[in-house]
This record gives sequence, C-alpha cells and structure tokens, in this order.
Amino acid sequence: MKNNKLLLSIFAAVAIIQLAVPLYMAWHWENILQTGQRFYWQTAPVDPYDAFKGRYIDLQFKENTGQFSDIEPLVYGQTAFALIEENAAGKAYITAITGKPPEEHPYIKVKINYIEGSTAHIQLPFKRYYLPENIAAAAESAYRQNASQSGLAAVRIKDGYGVIEELYIGDKTLTEYLRDYIQ
Repeated sequence: MKNNKLLLSIFAAVAIIQLAVPLYMAWHWENILQTGQRFYWQTAPVDPYDAFKGRYIDLQFKENTGQFSDIEPLVYGQTAFALIEENAAGKAYITAITGKPPEEHPYIKVKINYIEGSTAHIQLPFKRYYLPENIAAAAESAYRQNASQSGLAAVRIKDGYGVIEELYIGDKTLTEYLRDYIQ
C-alpha cells in the first residue's frame, strides 16, 4: 500500500513536470515579445524551408561584429554577450562583446564565429521569421527583392534573449507591404 502511494506520487510529479516544461518554454518567448525592449536590425534575407515548422525567412544581419571589452580574450564557439544600443537613425548596433552579461545595459547572448584582432564576428540567436504558408511565396519574393536596401527586423530583447517581432520593408511591415504588392 505504501509502495503504491509512492509510485502514484512519483507519477504525479513526472506528469506535472512534463506539463510545466512546454508551458514554461512557450511563456518564456511570449514574455520576451510582450515585455522585451524593441530594437530594429538591418537584414539580408535567405529563403529556406523547415519540414516541421514550415516556411520562414532566414535572416542575415548586417550588424554582426563588435570589439572586445574584456581583458581576457574570447575564443571561437564561446558564448558571449553583445551590448546593444541604437544609433541616431534608430537602428540597433553592437557596442561591445564581453564574456559576462552586463547588469544594466541591453544585451543579447551570442556565439563567437571567428575573431580578427580585437573584433569578434558573432552569430545572433534570432534569425528565422516564420510565415503562414499562404503568403510565404509572395513574402519571400518581396523581401528578397527589397530587403537588401531597406529590410529591418523589429527584435524584442530581454535578459539576453531575442525574438523577432516583425519584419519591415522600408517603413511598412511585411504584411502591409504584401497587401500593396499583391494588389
């Protein structure tokens, strides 16, 4: 009898954990979208497909380098932290790369791709913008044709994590642009 209660308690605990983990994962990214600080990043698109998640625009960002701010050098593949600010035009840029997260400055957790002198080339953690299947082809075409000169991604950043909120072509969201583009 005591053994059955123990097994039932273990089963209940495992069931709660199995429910809590996916709920936390969904809440984590949604929380960043709702409460994170918005930055606009200049983009350069690529067009792939994910069999499990669907169509997306794979984004490359023009702002992908920064100067080291630590005395200790960082190395290839290391996780680091890029300090983010906005320029006069409202575009995000990286002010420095450090090995420790700052306490009171917007930052994003990044991977070091390679190093040239005191400059780190990094990989930003947000690079996929998923699209509904019915507008994917038109969106990909429009974004590819126009994004190199006027593409922006609105990215919400909070506690080192970033989520792409919206894509822009010029001053219009991708959806607004497509409405005008398709008509």
